[in-house]
Amino acid sequence: MWSPLLKPLEWLGKIRLPFMRTRTGTVVGGPREPDALGTYEWQAFLDARALSRVWGPHGHSPWMPFHCVTLFVSLEYMNYGIQKVIGPCAQDPWPLKNFHLPAWVDASVLLVVDLPGPKSAAVGAALAIAGCDLVCTFNNWPYSGALVKPEQTLAALLRYASLLDKKRTAYATPGPVAWLCDNTRLGNRPGKPGEFDNRYYIEDSIIPGPNYLRERDISKIIYITGPDIKVQNDIKGHLHFLKTAGLELYYAVALDTGSLGGPKPLNIEELKFSTTGFFRSSAGGFGAPVPHPSSGG
Repeated sequence: MWSPLLKPLEWLGKIRLPFMRTRTGTVVGGPREPDALGTYEWQAFLDARALSRVWGPHGHSPWMPFHCVTLFVSLEYMNYGIQKVIGPCAQDPWPLKNFHLPAWVDASVLLVVDLPGPKSAAVGAALAIAGCDLVCTFNNWPYSGALVKPEQTLAALLRYASLLDKKRTAYATPGPVAWLCDNTRLGNRPGKPGEFDNRYYIEDSIIPGPNYLRERDISKIIYITGPDIKVQNDIKGHLHFLKTAGLELYYAVALDTGSLGGPKPLNIEELKFSTTGFFRSSAGGFGAPVPHPSSGG
């Protein structure tokens, strides 16, 4: 079952992105690398629809409308042309083989996994195998020399695709569910003229409202972060709103041992995040060359 948000997948034969035609040097993992199963079955997931299927919500999930397909669709564009440098990453970005689902992750919980993209993918794979549903929020285009490096996340998604295809489970009823985010999405600086600026932020449409969550028996939001316990600015307002609406808000640390630390209360102040200066793509998502200042008067 595919939601209307997945219709960009149907456009692949009809449109081409200008910046993709001139793209050079974009590397996604290694084409000779095996996947997490030690096989080359990842090659079956070079199709955007196939890769999005194993990483998206299950067919009857209420979370399907929130799943972003931009990064999955980009795989199709990078598959065109003679020189293809696409494959999985060589190592696990996080030791998911050591993971056991904590008892506190139950049907009342929505997890927001906000780590570097490859690590979020690895944590997400572990959660999916343990029974969590998944929503991906990766909403930008890869490009050589771009400000954000989603190709690293894409390589991790390929690494675990065949593993999820064989071992992923999902509860028949809503929850638990994990939102997978890349905490490098905001970048370190604005783009300069001539650069490809693919920074992006978590939009309102990607986060369910409190009533939608309560109707599906979600009462807790647990923000999964690194040891620095940093909440990204673009999501602070969303979390603050959900908390003021009555949902419980916690954070938990993804430990390098392959486990999640116990949840602790998360207190954040509301932040008015400015969306000025981000470049949307005409094909959806974020990513475009920064224009040079006009020389005209």
